[in-house]
Amino acid sequence: MMVLHQTPVHRPDTSLYYHFHIEFYPPLRTRDKIKFLSSSETGAGAAANPASVEMTAVELREAIQKAQRRRADQF
Repeated sequence: MMVLHQTPVHRPDTSLYYHFHIEFYPPLRTRDKIKFLSSSETGAGAAANPASVEMTAVELREAIQKAQRRRADQF
């Protein structure tokens, strides 16, 4: 994976010599990981959606049912 980092925005002293830098990472994954992290996730240190599809489906179904119950209570 290749990650590009821009010039630090709160460091004006670096603008004359620092434009961006590149970092290379191996695909970091173990057997207990549910997916590969993308370059942007690795570079930022934040996974975009670390939940499995099955767990997300359960949460979404519960949220829809809760919203439907609230709406029914209004009428």
